[in-house]
Amino acid sequence: MSAKHYLAWFLSVVATALVALVAFNAYCEYVIFSDPNGASVETVSGFERVLKPAWLDSIAPQMVFVGSSRIREGFDPVLIDAAFHVKSFDYGVSSITPYEARRFLEDTLAHPSVRTVVMALDAFAGGNDAQKIGPGFDELRLAVTADGRPTPRRALWLFTTRYLSGGAAGMHALALYDLMQLGPGQTATDRPDLFEAYSRMTAASMRLDLAFRGERVMRLSRSAHEEFKAALADLCPRADVRAYLFFPPDNGAVIERYLANDRAGLLAFKQTVLEDVVRHNAVCPNQIALFDFMTRNAITEAPMPNGVSETYLDLVHFRPPVGVVLLKRMLGEAGPGTELVAPASLH
Repeated sequence: MSAKHYLAWFLSVVATALVALVAFNAYCEYVIFSDPNGASVETVSGFERVLKPAWLDSIAPQMVFVGSSRIREGFDPVLIDAAFHVKSFDYGVSSITPYEARRFLEDTLAHPSVRTVVMALDAFAGGNDAQKIGPGFDELRLAVTADGRPTPRRALWLFTTRYLSGGAAGMHALALYDLMQLGPGQTATDRPDLFEAYSRMTAASMRLDLAFRGERVMRLSRSAHEEFKAALADLCPRADVRAYLFFPPDNGAVIERYLANDRAGLLAFKQTVLEDVVRHNAVCPNQIALFDFMTRNAITEAPMPNGVSETYLDLVHFRPPVGVVLLKRMLGEAGPGTELVAPASLH
């Protein structure tokens, strides 16, 4: 084969592969967005840092949940949309860092459709200064740069993210598989083997998880506090956005570990956030509601009939039906937890 023919053959193979990749990703995206259960895929862990910025852009939601895997697994848009008659989006990613939390909030606020933001505060208790981002995070996918300017050539970056990236192919393949396994009339709640957010903690798995998380603490580092204050500054001018922050309802057994390991750190975390939010509300057009579910309450102390939990899939991840209860509480209904700050403009 001559060099010219070889080059033509090679380029045709590459072009065919690229066309096949684009076609596969486009088909999967169509299925996810059109399937009644497609939004439940947002609770699945995979390549969420890669695709969720693009999905946010496509879905144009009114309500966005930002945070760690507690958010990712706890708020299924399929349940939220039906219960509250909104279009919502789950912007939760596994092991989120404080920097990512702030940047995902900035990305959310850059979308004009968004009117409500719900954010779990454990997002500012993880990560470290040496690792500001998790695998798959890319600033170019977000709507704004770190200094607040529109991201240059973002349409190009989102196209490559959706249709040409390996992360998109991996997440799309997983999503397509999960959705195709659902039988007629089934939803994610019927298949916890596919949608882990709907699985249930058992007495045995609780013991193992408690041993695994035995050294855990919940504290706000100096650098994380700076990211949190920057997030509040981003919210400050946005009188058009309703903001809800909350300490998540980790299981009572692990809350006791936080207190045993570093009581002062947990209490200081809560006090610092409370003071920052009060100062924010005193001077900002945007008003924040702050809730504490990391207390002894009906969720964190929920019994486990027959050794199986209807509330948790493990000690720190609550199931999506609990997410509905939390949101109802934050939007004004009676329920568990403590309302620490309740600005009148949000009620």
